[in-house]
Amino acid sequence: MSFADLLTPRKEVLSDEGIEGIIDLANLGDPRKRKLEARPEAFLDLTYPTSDIKRVLKNLDERFRRRGDAPGLYLFEGLKGSGKSHLLVLVYHLFNAPDAARAWLDRHGLTCSVPTDALVVINKFTDLPLYSIWDFVFEKLTGSPAPKQTLQPALTDVQAALGDQQVVLIFDELEQGIRVMPDPAMKAQNLAFLQMLSEWANRSDQVTVCASIYGDQDEPGSTLKRVSPCRVRFSDNVDRARIVQHRVFENYDEFDPKRALTVVDSFLNTWSRVIPDLRVDEYRSQILQTYPFIPELLDLMLTRVPARGGFQNVRGALGFLANLVRMSYREADLVTCAQASLSDREVTVRLADLDTSGDLIKSARTNVEELQDVPYASQIAATVLLYTLTGTGRDVGATREEVLRNVVGPGVDINEVERALLAFQKYASHFHVQENRYFFDVQENEEAKVEYRSLLFDEDQARAEIRKLWRDEIFREPNSVVFTDVEATKETLEALEKDRLRWVLAPRRLQPNERHDLLFGLSNRNQVMILEPRVPTFDADSNEDLLKWGKRMLAARELAPSAPDAERRSHYEGIARDDKRNVAEAIRRAGLSFIRWERYGENAGEDQVEEESLGPASTKEEVLARLSQEFFPTLVFQEHLEPRLTDLFERTVQQIDNEYRTTLGFPVPTTVRSVTAALRSLCKDRKLSVRHPRGNYCGTEPELTETELWTATVDLPFEVKAPPSAPPGPPVEAPPEGPPTQVPPPGVVVEQIAVRAQPGIGRLREEVAARLQEHGEPTVSRVRFVIFRDAEVGDLSSLPSALRGTLDGPGRLSAEITIEKEGQFSKAEVERLIEALPSLPQADYGADVWITVTASEGHEDATS
Repeated sequence: MSFADLLTPRKEVLSDEGIEGIIDLANLGDPRKRKLEARPEAFLDLTYPTSDIKRVLKNLDERFRRRGDAPGLYLFEGLKGSGKSHLLVLVYHLFNAPDAARAWLDRHGLTCSVPTDALVVINKFTDLPLYSIWDFVFEKLTGSPAPKQTLQPALTDVQAALGDQQVVLIFDELEQGIRVMPDPAMKAQNLAFLQMLSEWANRSDQVTVCASIYGDQDEPGSTLKRVSPCRVRFSDNVDRARIVQHRVFENYDEFDPKRALTVVDSFLNTWSRVIPDLRVDEYRSQILQTYPFIPELLDLMLTRVPARGGFQNVRGALGFLANLVRMSYREADLVTCAQASLSDREVTVRLADLDTSGDLIKSARTNVEELQDVPYASQIAATVLLYTLTGTGRDVGATREEVLRNVVGPGVDINEVERALLAFQKYASHFHVQENRYFFDVQENEEAKVEYRSLLFDEDQARAEIRKLWRDEIFREPNSVVFTDVEATKETLEALEKDRLRWVLAPRRLQPNERHDLLFGLSNRNQVMILEPRVPTFDADSNEDLLKWGKRMLAARELAPSAPDAERRSHYEGIARDDKRNVAEAIRRAGLSFIRWERYGENAGEDQVEEESLGPASTKEEVLARLSQEFFPTLVFQEHLEPRLTDLFERTVQQIDNEYRTTLGFPVPTTVRSVTAALRSLCKDRKLSVRHPRGNYCGTEPELTETELWTATVDLPFEVKAPPSAPPGPPVEAPPEGPPTQVPPPGVVVEQIAVRAQPGIGRLREEVAARLQEHGEPTVSRVRFVIFRDAEVGDLSSLPSALRGTLDGPGRLSAEITIEKEGQFSKAEVERLIEALPSLPQADYGADVWITVTASEGHEDATS
């Protein structure tokens, strides 16, 4: 069954020429009566009595029956194709074809009594522009040329010319007629003449004026609207629909919409299953009024298209809809947007009125051809293109519900339609989806393709991508562990090197029992640094925005290599960068807090922790610097070691260091020198002594490398006696072991200056220079440089080959280099020695400098 079983399309609708939608007042004069306008019966048969027509007929009937104060001026306002000319022709036939008019009125139950002897004067101003409207009217009234005069005639002159005769003036395109008058004075006189006629018409039925204009903002509308006319604006959408139905189907007047109820309900049952929010009863009422067209199609053609200035209003819509009827009447139960196939030339020609460049139609047609093997691709494209071309602002395109109402019907597999929609999103380069709207655009659809492709990735994949980005590019520590669950995180931590810090990045605030269980039984657990979001509500694993951006990153990176050109590839790469930046900014905004242990108890309830904010720090280097400088500087270790010195004696430095790396609640050694630097300082302050085969030290910083110090033993402090002054004489050779190699002459003291490790050669040079400056211009007899490095390497090939051999790629380098020089060096020469040191990225540079000073410089007690 099709709608043609209930409604019969008119012959002209099914003809190759199609329906003629243009009504032209000039065709009334066709002598051979081939034009519709010149055949009253045929014209009236195609005329549907709209509410506007009924109102005009009622006013004319009251006017000529002299009932009430019916106006004498009828202004028909609207854009091209809205029905102005049709109404003017109808008025003409009321006076000039009374028999045909009476039959039409009776058929529709209408009454309009007009004089049969009235003189009807018509003019279409686009066909016959006038310099003087009164001359034209005078000639029509008298049949003679108008008398020559420089001003428009007075009312008495018009009355004299008219005599007892009734006249009906029908002016089409009056606005255009006034606009083209070149002389402003003459234009003003013509307006004055029209105003005079209109005002006279409101006082007498001897003159009736019917005129069409585009609007009342320009002349003559702005003048004529002030004389209380009957104004018709063709704004009733129901009337517009009835005009189309009446004009397309020859039996529409006798059609009972209830006969279509079975068909309509079958569609409603189908739609209600796929459109949960469909208001079935309300929509049933609407579709019975618009049958066989669905309401949305008529709304597009009769409301949205005219609003865009296309299709010439009802006229163009009538031709478009008639063409859809011609294409679908054999098999379609309803006429929808889906029938506007882009392969039909008539469809694309008419749509070109809305897409003057044709680029959008071409783009959509190309996408349809690419998906020609996909079921329902043509119907979806037709629907979405119509909604695209007729939409404005946020209404451009079709919602999913609108697509389904136009494409889905009884017997249509909704799953096939859904797959077709996904195929458009996946493969159609000009098909876009935004804010639940599908639309075509001449610009390629990288964003929409990324959005769709991102749906193919699950949340676990997005989480893995976010964790990798956080670990490698935000925190910048590939060996850090992003917390997933306690057991998996512990297993990963145990697999890492345990002699250095191990970082745990928690995507959310951990529960106390999670923190407790995570550290339970771990090796060197005071080296496990738990970092949690500073913002309590942040959760990187469930944050919807982060997960969306994570999926989009994966999608964009997947699409980029297959892009057909460099520009599109660049767009995909840009999308991936933008979403990566969004993820990074969100994580940085959440901030970091360091979980500082005060006490690790038997269970989580006995634990004591402090959540220390790390401020803006987000990278490992920034976090480490903040921890080392603010929370665990050398002084903190000194203060912690000093009360427990008796527990340290007779233990090696390595044992003490291991204790600090193992015991939760102790200060955290954030560098390899955290504990040894504190022990060196305590030794220099005579709080303890350091014993090593190379020498025993107390009251001075041990002259041991970090490796040597590691095996040294901490013991009780001891007194250091100054050596007696040597008598004058030749230099005495020092024993073979231990520095210095020469004994200083009498009255000369050797003083050691220890410069702690500095981050780089430049900083070391500045610090050494400052320390030497305190002694004026000292003579340096010996200098020892210690270079220490223990860090990840982005690429081993960035290091000197003497350190890495021929190894390359990612790796880790731990090295300690000691370089000594002896001689007689000035301050400037020492600085040059420092600048000549090997450059090692991420290394610390320290120095011990021995200077010689005389006893007169304040060292008498040292030489006594």
